[in-house]
Amino acid sequence: MLRSVSTRLFSTSRLVASEIKTQKAVNDLFSEQPEEKRRHAFSINKVELVGGVAVDPIYRTGKNNKSYLLFNLITNHSFKTHDGNYVDQTERHTVTVFGNRAEELFKSIKKGNRLNVQGRLHYSGGQKDEAGNRTQRNTYIIANHVEHVTRPVSENKSE
Repeated sequence: MLRSVSTRLFSTSRLVASEIKTQKAVNDLFSEQPEEKRRHAFSINKVELVGGVAVDPIYRTGKNNKSYLLFNLITNHSFKTHDGNYVDQTERHTVTVFGNRAEELFKSIKKGNRLNVQGRLHYSGGQKDEAGNRTQRNTYIIANHVEHVTRPVSENKSE
């Protein structure tokens, strides 16, 4: 599904009269009073990956007694360098699945499975500690849809 997005030409040569900010607008920008949160503003946090499962998944139950599944999905990207050589880049993505779907997938996902994962990005960490140092920021995929693309070659041969 494609959505049309309105665009505006970017021009650095001159400002349109309607774009010139008033002193009040500038003062409001730097105001100490936080603005009221905009409701129903358009935003998207969506990711889709197709890759291979690196190791067998881990099934856990959280502090709130909700079950979840963790696994690493490996994707590859090939690109051409400035000298004409092709380089493969491998990325590891940590995927989390919650709820009843986690238990179902734990029974069917194994190392080597090719999966299509759709979900959203979630970040944790990146906070300052008492010494002023930032903790490492971690990125996770919270999956809402996981489907098998193919089984590993070893499973296909046994059928």
